[in-house]
Amino acid sequence: MHISPNDKKQYRYITLPNGLRVLLVHDEDAQKSAAALAVKVGHFDDPYHREGLAHYLEHMLFLGTEKYPVIGEFQSFISQHGGKNNAWTGTEHTCFFFDIISTSFAEALDRFSQFFIAPLFNQEALEKERQAVESEFRLKLKDDMRRLYQVHKEVVNPEHPFAKFSVGNDETLSDLFDDNGNPTTSIRDEIIEFYRQHYSADLMTATLISPHSLDQLEEAATTYFSSIENNHKQDKSINIPLLREQDSALFVNVEPEKDSRKLMLTFNFPGMDQFYQTKPLSYIAHLLGDESEGSLLQHLKSEELITSLTAGGGISGSNFREFSISCSLTKLGIEKVNYIVSCIFEFIELIRQQGLEEWRYQEKQAVLESAFRFQEASRAIDVASHLVINLQNFSPEDVIYGDYMMTHYDEGHLRQLLHHFTPYNMRIMLIAKGLTYDKQAKWYNTPYSVTPICDEDLHAWSHPPISGELHLPEPNPYICYELDPAPLERDNTLPELIEDKPGFRLWHLQETEFRVPKGLAFIAIDSPHAVSTPRTIVKTRLCVEMFLDSLAKETYQAEIAGMGYNVYAHQGGVTLMLSGFSQKQAQLLDVIIHRFASREFNQTRFDSIKKQMLRNWRNTAKDRPVSQLFNAMTGILQPNNPPYPVLIEALESIEVDELPSFVDAMLAELHIEMFVYGDWSRKAAIHLADSLKTALHMQDQQYEESLRPLVMLGESGTFQREVCCDQADSALVVYYQSPTVSPENVALYTLSNHLMSAAFFHEIRTKQQLGYMVGTGNMPLNRHPGLALYVQSPNAAPSELLTSVDEFLNAFYLVLLELTEEQWQSSKQGLLNQIMTPDSNLRARGQRYWVAIGNKDLEFNNRDIVVEKIIKLDRTEMIRFVVSTLKPRTANRLIMHSKGLEHQEAPDLNAGLEIGSIDEFQLRPKNLDLG
Repeated sequence: MHISPNDKKQYRYITLPNGLRVLLVHDEDAQKSAAALAVKVGHFDDPYHREGLAHYLEHMLFLGTEKYPVIGEFQSFISQHGGKNNAWTGTEHTCFFFDIISTSFAEALDRFSQFFIAPLFNQEALEKERQAVESEFRLKLKDDMRRLYQVHKEVVNPEHPFAKFSVGNDETLSDLFDDNGNPTTSIRDEIIEFYRQHYSADLMTATLISPHSLDQLEEAATTYFSSIENNHKQDKSINIPLLREQDSALFVNVEPEKDSRKLMLTFNFPGMDQFYQTKPLSYIAHLLGDESEGSLLQHLKSEELITSLTAGGGISGSNFREFSISCSLTKLGIEKVNYIVSCIFEFIELIRQQGLEEWRYQEKQAVLESAFRFQEASRAIDVASHLVINLQNFSPEDVIYGDYMMTHYDEGHLRQLLHHFTPYNMRIMLIAKGLTYDKQAKWYNTPYSVTPICDEDLHAWSHPPISGELHLPEPNPYICYELDPAPLERDNTLPELIEDKPGFRLWHLQETEFRVPKGLAFIAIDSPHAVSTPRTIVKTRLCVEMFLDSLAKETYQAEIAGMGYNVYAHQGGVTLMLSGFSQKQAQLLDVIIHRFASREFNQTRFDSIKKQMLRNWRNTAKDRPVSQLFNAMTGILQPNNPPYPVLIEALESIEVDELPSFVDAMLAELHIEMFVYGDWSRKAAIHLADSLKTALHMQDQQYEESLRPLVMLGESGTFQREVCCDQADSALVVYYQSPTVSPENVALYTLSNHLMSAAFFHEIRTKQQLGYMVGTGNMPLNRHPGLALYVQSPNAAPSELLTSVDEFLNAFYLVLLELTEEQWQSSKQGLLNQIMTPDSNLRARGQRYWVAIGNKDLEFNNRDIVVEKIIKLDRTEMIRFVVSTLKPRTANRLIMHSKGLEHQEAPDLNAGLEIGSIDEFQLRPKNLDLG
């Protein structure tokens, strides 16, 4: 098995007597144990009269087995022991996974394995979970990805299983009745039969990751998974083609829900899974998706036809692979689709004539080898759920390496694949409003139309001339072929403040544990002027977008070579973050600084970016109601973080000539906090800082940090605010705000969320079936702890939702009283394990230190203090907190709600003081925080 030299884990591959293939991973640093099981069964296996059955089955396996019959017991056990679980159903695979504290791994495996040995398919659970599937379906009715996916299904060969509706809903999964109302087909009988027919040990792979030894893991795998039945299904295959002759060379118009404009060219290939060792399509995607000078993207962008371009994505299966080239269009681009397509074919011809060169393959190979050699640890649950699918697709010896393999350059195969890039093997999808549509996709009611591409266009695109305006990428100057970490200067384990001047603080830490040649540089540029009004906040965001746009072609090759950067606006100003291989990061920062120094506010690019931002922000009105509620809520409580309607209003009237003077005013009052971390010497960190200071220096500069105000709810009882979402579902968010940032309160709010999350989900979703999106969450705002409970429901109005939430909160202290001392301590320990999980990689640790610096935790010990408080918290204190702070009748809280179109006749919510004017509400006392 090919393993990275940076990977200290031990691996063992075994096949159980029943044919189940298992990868065992001993990871002595794993903070939790994790397991995943994948089965080669997905929605392609659904009976035609029972679309969505595989997905429904995935839901049902969690809900009781012969050995553990109590519904919800598995989730409760996992949650109480500091873990989490999930599952997904794809086209040809279904995957189940969980993690848990390692001392409880065996008990969890016992429960988990029973899903695949003796599930109950309890009738009551079947009824309720069908409603969960229905809620999931309805939740995504307005989701453009789902709507487009359904159109995609209707324009392929209807005999291919991809054409089937994958999610399922109440209609496809209900019992069937004759004309007299007598049941003819029971869904329970069908789901049991489907399970017996399709779930088979020889179609399964499993991954177990733990600090336990490989021998212990092998014993566990044998003990718990050997009883899964082998029904000898491994020879199953699909022989129906995805496309017939009449399904190619088509032009499809699709109307989106949001105001978006996209052009997709899709080329059909046979299954490509067997070529994972050479990745030929990845090579072609790399050239087509290039973003440097002379690229397809930059050429079409310069003509104001597109704003982005990606290549290489697309649906895939065991007997097909689609290759998509996708562009986001401008308004002008909609009118020039033929020209854009001709440019794409011109670039494909350029690749045919000049692009097949071994050095290009070797560049991509080098980048993947570096990524593999210096890959960093991930959470056990993520590794398990990833490798279990690799086991389905790769040879056992390639399970770890397969994603990174590029073994050799095969020009003959690349030329053969390029033959598929013809107009006759293509379908065009134009997604935009205002086109002609004469069909409506089933289930999601998406308007669309299909017409054959005319012979004239097919002929023209088949023989594209090479104009000389498009160019293939130059050799990449950022690729590092010799990479090793720098020698250690000292053995510090915490960041050190190495420069503290007016308006500038520099922190540094050379990482001693992970020893990878990677670094992170965080640069927070605070400017009170940048966040003084909604208008300046919007100008800041506009400048960030224009800056990122101007950098793209100069920095693309650095990103390809394993370096990244991000610039984003926040409540105090702007943050720049660099990441990736440190060897040439200073070179990348120089490019960024040089671009900043030559600030260009081009009218054409400004117009395009402003339109794009307006469209994106307006489209948020189509987001899920619960997302809109959270956005509106943070906008009410954080004046420096206005909600989208306020941003839109400010942006509409801003002109490009306002920006140069705005940037000057922003730079005139600055405070910079910088943290250089990873494979960086102290001297190199100071050099980076000097470059930055020179670039940002101005005459008569003032040095001042920005305040980050937070509106305090105080002792004023319940506030409520309605948001009109114009969607079928209703939604509710109930938010509790801590009046202080004390470690005691952090402990109380964090532990209460941990204790109630599984119980709330079980009560509101599993038992009452009020909605698919249900949960509780830690919600700290500006360092103040907070607790949010949320529900989005197709079935109940906000007033009913609040009644259910309040009944849960009123009764929650009883749940705490009923916990045994062992369960109480185990729940606390589960949270402590989550909080104290050691950082698995450089980025995670760097982010944690950076957050601490931002929170003014300059001793880097707030986490330890909070842990100490949680350890000392006894059950009486928690019950007192639940009864006195969370009890609905007396609570100080904010309720955000949206009444769905389905519930307009329901009574209005009346739970407290309605927030009429946000401006007036924001005159309330504020916590003014620098951190």
